[in-house]
This record gives sequence, structure tokens and C-alpha cells, in this order.
Amino acid sequence: MYYTLKHLRYVEAAHRHRSIAAAAETLSVSASSISAAIDHIEVQVGRPIFERHPSRGIAITPYGKKFIAELRQFLAAQNRFDRQIGDIERELDGSARIGCFAPMAPILLPKILVDIHRQHPRLSVSILEGQIDELEAAMHEKSVDFVINYKFNLAEDMSFIPLFSGYPHVALPSDHPLASGKFVTLAQLASEPLVVLDVGPSYRYMHRLFHAVGLEPNVVYTARTTGTMRELIAAGLAYSIFNIRPMSNQTYAQGDLTRLPLAGNHEAPLAGIAINPSVALSPVAKAIIQACQEQALAGAFEAAIVRPYDPRNF
Repeated sequence: MYYTLKHLRYVEAAHRHRSIAAAAETLSVSASSISAAIDHIEVQVGRPIFERHPSRGIAITPYGKKFIAELRQFLAAQNRFDRQIGDIERELDGSARIGCFAPMAPILLPKILVDIHRQHPRLSVSILEGQIDELEAAMHEKSVDFVINYKFNLAEDMSFIPLFSGYPHVALPSDHPLASGKFVTLAQLASEPLVVLDVGPSYRYMHRLFHAVGLEPNVVYTARTTGTMRELIAAGLAYSIFNIRPMSNQTYAQGDLTRLPLAGNHEAPLAGIAINPSVALSPVAKAIIQACQEQALAGAFEAAIVRPYDPRNF
């Protein structure tokens, strides 16, 4: 079989974003290049990896699931090889200043930093958790090296490295009547009490989801942290919509919650790394950014993602 690393990376990106167009945006190439790479690989292996539907994007086939699992292992090994021959594995000594959107920090940073500290144990990392406007100000003031955030209203003078798409999913009290299903629709939720994050971009995003399908959400609670939101949901007071989920089991003061995919196509913000191009990145910062990209490529963030409901995948 003949294929290149470029072909394989294009196929992996298409699966990770569940969209040829989103993969093209992430990799800064044309959608036709992604589509051609998929066609080429499918011809080489002699079996379809994706089902393509113009109105619904792409869906992985049963064979494609196995192919992607092997592909990610291969690409991760290839990245390790590149690191080693490029002498990137040498021990770094220094510090980095990372900004992170507060709801994302406890979910993503441990996964990211465990890997980087295993490679470079002498690193020192300072973390600034904040809201989107605070982090943008920190980037302009050059008080952080880079920011892990959603691509919400990113200033035009900033660069962005996408890692994964944050598909919206629903968190319900576990004893809620809808919690026993395989999925939920916004129409089913519109009249239910909703708790939202009291942060401008997040608040507006929540309303856009409902307005896009001609509905109005029933906002009953607002909270400053996602931890408080989850506790309110577990206690049976409301539901909410999140874009990532904790990677480990959570315990709550009262009750429990269930997470379900949303049916349909909805706005899914890109999660990634925002950089001020006028900031000279230190070797430590570059190493952490590379680790983030390698982890995304290896599927390390999949446990934080709840993909939209698609009956072809269930």
C-alpha cells in the first residue's frame, strides 16, 4: 500500500472533528485536500472508513473505528520518533506561564502536565485560571506564554492552534425522566429549568444553541463555576449543557448526574491554544504546546468529549 503521513494525518483530523470542513480549518488546508486523502486511503485499504452525508458530515464505519485506533497508535509512535531524532527529548530546565479557561483547567491541565513532567521533571509551571476576558487581557499584557481556551471571539491579533471540537452535551439529574434515554433534543429541554455559567461568552453561546433552532431556554440559575453547576444538577434542581466533561468519576454532595449526547448538528467551539504572536515562546512553552498537540493526535482528550448522537454510531 502507498500512503503518506499527510494522508494519515488528514484522515485522523477528519475523524477527530467529525467533519471534513472542520478538519480543513484545523490544518489550514482545503476541504478537497482532506476529502482526497480519505479517498486515497480508502482505495488503498479497499474498504470505506467513513460514510459521507452532505447534510450531516461524516460518520465512522465499523472498520473505520478499528483503522483509526491503529492509526492513532502509529501517529503517536511517529511523533515520539521525531522527538527523539530531533533531540527534543533532552531535559529542559525552566518555567512557563499557562493561562487556562477556568472550567477547562481541572479537566485538561492534569492530563497535559503529567505527560510533560514525565519528559522534563525539572520544569516549573505557573497556572493562571480565569475567564475568557481575563485571559485575553493577560495575553495582551504578555503575562502568560499562551492560553488554553475555546476559540470564542478570539482577537484578530492572536493565533490559535486547535486541539479538538467541544461538542455540546447535556448533564441531567440521574433521576430525571429524560436521563434513561440514549440522547436528548433541545426541544425536549427548552421548558426545563436550566443553569448556565455566568460568563459572557458562555452565556451567549448557550442562548445561540436554542435560538438556532427557534427555541428559548428557561434559565433559572446562573453560577460562576462549573463545579457549582454540577452540584445543582446532581441535586435535581436543573440541567445544563457542557462542551467537555470530567475524565474521572465525580462525587456530589447530593444525588448524581447523567450525561447524554444532543441529537442534531449544533455549534461546537474549537478548544485549543491561543498565542500572542508578539510573545517569544520559551523552549518550555514550546515543549508544552507540542505535548498538547501530540496528546490530541493520540486521542488523549477523547474521554472529555461527548459526541453528538448519531444512530449510525449506536
